[in-house]
Amino acid sequence: MMLTRRVERLLRRLPPIAVLTLVACGDSGPTSLTGSSDVPLHQAAPQSFGLADDDISLEDFDCGDLGSVHVRFSSPGYAEEDRVGLYVSFEGVPEGPKRVRIWWDYENDPVHFRDFRFSDDTSDIDEVYEHQYLDLRGPTEMLVRVELIRDGLTGNCPRNRRVLVTPPEGASSPSAPSTQTASVGPGIGSVDSYDFTYADGVRFTVSTPLTLDSVWVDPGAAGTLGISLWDSSGSVLLGSTSLAVSPGPQQVSLGFSLAPGDYILTLDGTTIGFPGVGATFGGASYPYQIPGVISLTDSAFGFGSFFGWYFFLYDWQVTW
Repeated sequence: MMLTRRVERLLRRLPPIAVLTLVACGDSGPTSLTGSSDVPLHQAAPQSFGLADDDISLEDFDCGDLGSVHVRFSSPGYAEEDRVGLYVSFEGVPEGPKRVRIWWDYENDPVHFRDFRFSDDTSDIDEVYEHQYLDLRGPTEMLVRVELIRDGLTGNCPRNRRVLVTPPEGASSPSAPSTQTASVGPGIGSVDSYDFTYADGVRFTVSTPLTLDSVWVDPGAAGTLGISLWDSSGSVLLGSTSLAVSPGPQQVSLGFSLAPGDYILTLDGTTIGFPGVGATFGGASYPYQIPGVISLTDSAFGFGSFFGWYFFLYDWQVTW
């Protein structure tokens, strides 16, 4: 389905002769294997899939309906210096699409989370999710939040847990780092057209720990934009934000803290009316980069570097 949509998009945006030519020629997932992450790349934020059984009412799903609930850092979980393993167990989960959502520091960072999906027929979830807290300056208490989300139902069975983490033994407390801030990517003034039919965005590589502070967007109408951060496969949602926008260029604050690796940043402009969100349909020249820091390598769904397309997310400000 996704491949078909990409091809449809490609064909619609090419001139007729080109169409004829084409026709002619920091976290880790669960330590066991029951959980997976299969959030489609084109979703700008987690979506609700509706009820698998029309007889289930919205009030039927809460923690009291489950056989048992365990969320803890004790065995088989653990808390060792700056590394933790959060043990999560839910028994008797209703059938249907479901996911575990984790915030590793909910008190200070309620916007950023990770989703892990499970098959519709999974009734028992028993996992250890692992995380490392970097750059600690001393013993720090973190508030971790876990939700079991049964898509289409309310409740989510939230659980909050606190964990005390410390720098590794023998590690010196880091001094206040000297930081640099710079912009990368084409300027917002390079927008030459609009698009509101699909979600799209940018693939990029991070070479040193950094914070993606903000991007610029150019909606052609008022509405709500969703911006999402994904892993390199587009299957694990690492964070997302949504905001109401008015027409015209504007800066969007993100605050995504990123370890070295490959990522995808997408924008869902389908809720914006005509003419949509500003994009570039010719003349984009990848990679856009700060050497040794970050490199924007292609559009989220490909074809961008080949055809000179650039979608939606301009003037990235990063701090490292």
